[in-house]
Amino acid sequence: MAVVRDQETGIRVAGGVLLVVGSALVAAAVFAPGELPGRVLLIAIAVGAYAAVVADLRAVAAVTVLGAATFVGFLAHRFGELTGSGDAWSHAVLIGFAAVLGTGYRYARSINSGHPDAPRPPLRRVPGPAPVITVPERAEERRAA
Repeated sequence: MAVVRDQETGIRVAGGVLLVVGSALVAAAVFAPGELPGRVLLIAIAVGAYAAVVADLRAVAAVTVLGAATFVGFLAHRFGELTGSGDAWSHAVLIGFAAVLGTGYRYARSINSGHPDAPRPPLRRVPGPAPVITVPERAEERRAA
């Protein structure tokens, strides 16, 4: 039985949800409610590591949005409130930046992996003497000689 591509994305998103919720629980246990930089850093590390491992960009985008909403709603504010001071959302930008860095790291790593589907760097000319190309004589001139 073949697995449909959307089911694979759903499984990846579910794994990312577990990662974000687990890191939010750890951040709530380790840092006090007023320590927003520490809390956002922990969520950003989790999302960035997820983006560096998972190649599905739809799953990475969903987990990034969930990580930002979890930070703002539960770690910065209380009871899942996404409205309030803009200070929490300005901290959440770090989560998106970590996802972009993780995705870029994964792309750079795939270039060097030698995988057949990996993008190839452009070819470059190796310096050295130019090749000598000889032009064959005409067939008539060869027959005359």
